[in-house]
Amino acid sequence: MSEHTSATLIRAAVAGEQDNHLRRSNERFAQTFTRLVYNQIWEDPVVDMEGMALSPGHRVLTICSGGCNALSYLLADPAEVHAVDLNFAHLSLADLKRAAFASLPTYDDLASYLVTAAGGQNDELYRRHIAENLRPETREYWDGGRTPRHKAFVSGFYRAGLLGLATGLCAGLARLYGVRLSDALQLDDAERQRDWARRHIRPIFEGRLAALFFSLRHPLYLLGIPPRQFELLCDGVPSRMAGVLADRVEQLAGVAKSSENYFLWQAFAQRYAPGPDPALPPYLQRRNFDKIRANLGRLRLTHDSFTSVLERAAAASYDRYVLLDAQDWMDPKTLSLLWAQVTRTARPGARVIFRTAGVSPPFQSDDSTGAWTQWRRVDAISDELHRRDRSGIYGGLHVYDLAA
Repeated sequence: MSEHTSATLIRAAVAGEQDNHLRRSNERFAQTFTRLVYNQIWEDPVVDMEGMALSPGHRVLTICSGGCNALSYLLADPAEVHAVDLNFAHLSLADLKRAAFASLPTYDDLASYLVTAAGGQNDELYRRHIAENLRPETREYWDGGRTPRHKAFVSGFYRAGLLGLATGLCAGLARLYGVRLSDALQLDDAERQRDWARRHIRPIFEGRLAALFFSLRHPLYLLGIPPRQFELLCDGVPSRMAGVLADRVEQLAGVAKSSENYFLWQAFAQRYAPGPDPALPPYLQRRNFDKIRANLGRLRLTHDSFTSVLERAAAASYDRYVLLDAQDWMDPKTLSLLWAQVTRTARPGARVIFRTAGVSPPFQSDDSTGAWTQWRRVDAISDELHRRDRSGIYGGLHVYDLAA
């Protein structure tokens, strides 16, 4: 794993047959995405595990991102969770979380480090326990930087990363309009929260300044949205982007009451909810501490592309695949290569789960030339889980089964 390798992998991931304008935009995105983007993954692991029907003995191949979901999958007792990512910073975060579980003496220490993720005590926890349990290259990453990067867990990690910067800027923009995002968190009722967002947030997006700002690609880089996915979100019409974002904010606000939706707390407050029993990702819940720690040996981290990992894997070697929204980055050729390897390495009964910025999958299942023709979308499960997905920011969630 290395930051230099990240740059190479990310450039390759967003490359393809493009006009010069898109090629330049992709290059700028690739330069941005080598940094830490996600301080928390933005896919709901609860619906993921239900959608996968994840069971003991399964081998899972997943995109890592911040590692939240990969760690949560360990609760289902799979044989292996193999987490892969292009971004060295994200894998370093996952390894930091692994080391925290392995080395911190108590759950309260873990909660200080990864739930509150702020306070002077976390510097001591890092130095006394976590640092020595990191991979050498991961420790170099967290000890590096103008200010050592691990200090973010002292100053407030959920304000760090490009996503932390983006959510902070959005809160600042809302304040300019006299709106406090934290007000929505006090409602604790999904319909009232959705109505609040419609009355207070949508008018901001409908303003001329926001419409112009969000019609540009670069601001969306902070959310990890590359140019190709930007086009999918707005159907190729940049002037529509502000309206799309307003729709997604309402979707996020209204999918579940705030006391049950830690994604909403992260988006609107850059932290998890206070209190003795807050909504948290499964891997961070007190009752799951011992089991996650016991199953850490089943987590494997690899710095590479999903397709490259599959190319080296044996035939019929994986049961479950989690692609997040990575296919939105891919051109048709890359997409076909990916699905050819997914199909080759799939065991009987295999299942794939992924999300899309738009409503539709990135391919047509009735295209007889595609490598995905051996897979069938499970419509009822896909649509129901999308409705319940607490992250609330995607246009579609898709579950595919390998045809018998």
